[in-house]
Amino acid sequence: MLAAVRSGYNGPPVTPRMLTPDTPAVASPTSTARYVLATLALFTLLTVAATWPQARYATDRVSDPGDPLLNTWALAWVAHQLPFAPAHVFDGNIFHPERRTLAYSETLLAPGVLGAPLLYLGAGPVLVYNLLMLASFVLSGVGTALLVRDLTGSGAAGVVAGAVFAFLPWRFDHYGHFQLLQTQWMPLALWALHRLLREGRIVYGVMLGLMVGGQALTSMYNALFFGVFIAVVGGTLLLADLARARARWRLLLASILVAGALTAPVAIVHSRASELVGERSRAEVAVGSAEWQHFLSSAGHSWLHGRWSAPYGAPERRLYPGVIGVVLALVALWPPFSWARGAYLAGLLVSLELARGLNGWLYGALYDHVFAFRSMRVPARMTIVMGLGLAVLAGFGVERLLRLARSRGVQLAVTSVAVALVMADSWVAPLGLRVVATTPPETYADLLRDKGEVAHDRVIRRLSDPRPSVVLELPIAGADPTYMYYSTFHWQTLVNGYSGFFSDRYMRLIGALNRFPDPETEATVAGLDVRYVVVHGEMMREGEYQRLIAALDARAPDFRLVSRRPWQGSEISLYYFFPR
Repeated sequence: MLAAVRSGYNGPPVTPRMLTPDTPAVASPTSTARYVLATLALFTLLTVAATWPQARYATDRVSDPGDPLLNTWALAWVAHQLPFAPAHVFDGNIFHPERRTLAYSETLLAPGVLGAPLLYLGAGPVLVYNLLMLASFVLSGVGTALLVRDLTGSGAAGVVAGAVFAFLPWRFDHYGHFQLLQTQWMPLALWALHRLLREGRIVYGVMLGLMVGGQALTSMYNALFFGVFIAVVGGTLLLADLARARARWRLLLASILVAGALTAPVAIVHSRASELVGERSRAEVAVGSAEWQHFLSSAGHSWLHGRWSAPYGAPERRLYPGVIGVVLALVALWPPFSWARGAYLAGLLVSLELARGLNGWLYGALYDHVFAFRSMRVPARMTIVMGLGLAVLAGFGVERLLRLARSRGVQLAVTSVAVALVMADSWVAPLGLRVVATTPPETYADLLRDKGEVAHDRVIRRLSDPRPSVVLELPIAGADPTYMYYSTFHWQTLVNGYSGFFSDRYMRLIGALNRFPDPETEATVAGLDVRYVVVHGEMMREGEYQRLIAALDARAPDFRLVSRRPWQGSEISLYYFFPR
């Protein structure tokens, strides 16, 4: 493995002056395949170690019961809906009666498609979520390694650069944000861009468009920020060779068209959803904008510097980039210079400026004039793209250091020490994980049985009726991600929901249901076509739960008790609702 990592380059010796867009680093397909396989194995091992004990508990544990369960639901929904009703894939089974509710947060279409075969084969939703989440670390490292190897001719430099990007300390502060960790498309897009400029082949133009589109189908947040980054890097490279830029414009246009075709449906749906849920105010964006001291702060559970750096940070603004990557990048920027390094330096600096949000000057202009930037709450998340620029520059720095070493033994030692230092700099204490039930409460089986054929003095429903029933789960708000996760086992329609945005209608409903089941709120629930009410005693204080079920029992026959089952030290009551 190590031999494949440090070798595999068949071109001439690379010098700083040669590191320009018009000098290819030639590697045979066979050596590239060996390199990819070797780095895939290496980064898998590093990821398992860095995120331990996640791999051990991949089937039933996540970092918290909020966003991880939201994203588990989204992945399962995409896999569930695409084969049967792809035109309605954005109409998630949450926030009834609203539409396009999948687009209230990241749609996760691309990872949903990738995870679908595992779900079809019987893997649990939590397992699929964890495998895709861990794969984002691995593939981000492998893609960056391939990119830097192609730029420098050094497989070892690629490994170090991959470690810098894959294990950026920022990632561990966002460990529960699946969508933000999905960055594996970015380095591959840049790799395709460099290949397109060098070789002028249409296959790289298509690949570039597919990678950018894949990022958009995974995370519009990251896609928007990466779009700025790749425009800066690509623009700089094109300025370095205007003659080649004129020769490649058709291929670049093809890339834009492919990316646009993939991105347009998601962009349109997000735009329509924003008409209902609104945009981010300048006050919200200001809170999510980075200040200079935030770049000194890392995750609080960081092994080396979590305690001392904590006072410099704030929620979503612990942006420490890693000192090893910074030092290696400075080595790369020492003269003599090159256009390639200049391009990534420009991308890094623009990313840094955008991460400062409204504390800088560029983001405010984009917020005022570009619609998409008004939907972004946390400009500081641009740090992940800044980390990619830093990783590539760090790779250039490693390549420069390795050229000073005469023997392969010294080169291997330098590479190993650099990777070890990168890992130590980002190392966190063992992750605290929350257990998630791998099977749902039996209440939902009762619901499906009751839905199959309900004998009632006013209505008879038969198994032949395939339409989902509308379900209200109480308490509303707070436990909604858990209800969404449970819905992956029954796929009925929920009044409840949890996402990046909440409509005004839903916020009013939360307030009204504090009085449920008084006549006014009962009429509201009836207006939503609710047929089942599930009361979760495990989510409520005992006295509150007893008062609510007593009130529902007293309102028979409008509320008919279907079942009452024990769950997690309490019980869950299921009622059929048919208002008079």
